[in-house]
Amino acid sequence: MGAARIKLSGIGPDGLATFALSNLIILATGGLSWLVLWLYTLYWSRQLRCPGSGDCILVLGQQLEAGAPGPGYRLRLLRAVRLARRNPAARILVLGGQTSAGAPSEAAAGAAFLQRHGVAAARIRTEDASRHTLENLRNARDLLTETPETPEASDAPMVLVTSRFHLARAVAMARGMGLQVCPCPAEPGSTVSAARLARECWMLHWYHTGRTLARLIRHRGMLERIT
Repeated sequence: MGAARIKLSGIGPDGLATFALSNLIILATGGLSWLVLWLYTLYWSRQLRCPGSGDCILVLGQQLEAGAPGPGYRLRLLRAVRLARRNPAARILVLGGQTSAGAPSEAAAGAAFLQRHGVAAARIRTEDASRHTLENLRNARDLLTETPETPEASDAPMVLVTSRFHLARAVAMARGMGLQVCPCPAEPGSTVSAARLARECWMLHWYHTGRTLARLIRHRGMLERIT
């Protein structure tokens, strides 16, 4: 596994093809397909409120800064701490591999942060083999499927914690994989960065394009990677 976030050169021919197609659609519609998605996601993101509790809390990692969680990642982890305090039975699954050279995995750094803030180690699980959101969620699903006896495997939705601007794409991917999730923004307020959301909607447009194409042509390999 590389030390840096996955790049276009590492997504394979199918990913490159859908990336190109997504951008062609944006250009062909004069940016309208992206703008509609951005407006909807901006409204949706601002309306989100974190649920009061949950038996399973999924925390998406973020690239570390000097080997430790940066400001955005700390907000995600602090949200998980508050949720864990509300529900003593809740378990936390922290997601994220090594994405900074010479640093621990995002999940390991996140787990250490949670323990420093009073969450018992026995309540924390980590997934540290993923490089990006899609792999985070696919690996999380596999881990939860392997242990059906745990509270995480109940029919109740899992609480998915990430930054407010990132939630729309993360939730779309999670639900596309069959995970029942309840979105929970890390930030306490309702403000979302329109600029950061713009990039997320570009990535979300790409995801929806690839998923739609894979279903239309019934491409098993593509569907296995994203569903």
